[in-house]
Amino acid sequence: MSLIHLLYSNYYLSIILQGFCVFHCMRKGHSHQWLWLIIFLPFIGSLIYIFSVVLNRDKLNSVTSNVNTMVRPHGNLKQLERNLKFSDTFQNRMLLANYYQALGRNEEALALYEQNRSGLFSNEPELITAMMRSYYAIGSYEKIYELAKLVNSHPDFVRSQAHLSYAKSLEQMGRIKEAEKEYEQFNTRYADFEGKYTYACFLENQNRTPEAIQLLDTALDESKHMSYKEKRNHIYWIRQSASKRKELEKGSNTK
Repeated sequence: MSLIHLLYSNYYLSIILQGFCVFHCMRKGHSHQWLWLIIFLPFIGSLIYIFSVVLNRDKLNSVTSNVNTMVRPHGNLKQLERNLKFSDTFQNRMLLANYYQALGRNEEALALYEQNRSGLFSNEPELITAMMRSYYAIGSYEKIYELAKLVNSHPDFVRSQAHLSYAKSLEQMGRIKEAEKEYEQFNTRYADFEGKYTYACFLENQNRTPEAIQLLDTALDESKHMSYKEKRNHIYWIRQSASKRKELEKGSNTK
């Protein structure tokens, strides 16, 4: 007996499945459209949610983060393009758009992201934050400002690359006080080192070099107490912070 047939024929298993999906959706902060789908179509909606979100999340993220290390990137790109041509779905558009984004083809990525905004999951956080990253890459700061309103209360937004893009966009737009408010959210203990480094650069741009040096000192001190694995994950921005620290100190001494 197949899993689908077993669930469909067993009322209690279907209820458990629905409960799991509702709990997972609320805990992860996904858009309310998913909840409506799960609640009003308990069996089918739950299966769609599991296969679209729960099981495919790792695949979705890996396409973005590992694209540059794949042995045959163009071969994988062709496969994603074929998948979308065969089945024009939200998920296939996201996978291909994320791949385009990782390759620096942000205009093509945004064309697919915009298509997804016309569907049921138009305000899905993963979609909105992906769009923010691509819009920043092409310098469309006003677009990022508008999109941020849709996800700024989402728990995963605080430490995300999209949030950093939002802070930098505010700075580029000359909204300095708003930008600093966003940068400050990266200045917590053992937080994102890229965020702290970028915040230090912001302080430097505002002629607040002593504060920038202090922030970098704090970040570098924290790095000394990290495990080898943790330090390795952040090594690039730790080195950038050390380099920037020396640059700022040298500049201060020559004044």
